[in-house]
Amino acid sequence: MEQIDKLQSQILEHKAYLYDTDYIVIRGQEPGQGIPEEVKDMRKFARAEINRLEAEIAEIEKQIGEQPENVQL
Repeated sequence: MEQIDKLQSQILEHKAYLYDTDYIVIRGQEPGQGIPEEVKDMRKFARAEINRLEAEIAEIEKQIGEQPENVQL
């Protein structure tokens, strides 16, 4: 579970970046404004990392679910 918590923390960091830069994307839709390439690239990276980390969590949870329960005799 500690590993999952660490991965979820990383996801939250990436989501915070997306949240913090939303105003840049919104402003970029106005005439004469644009979205800096660096922001576009970092947002793309953040979304990819969120997807990767969520898949990693799902795999860990799957492995945990496949482990036999501790049997007490």
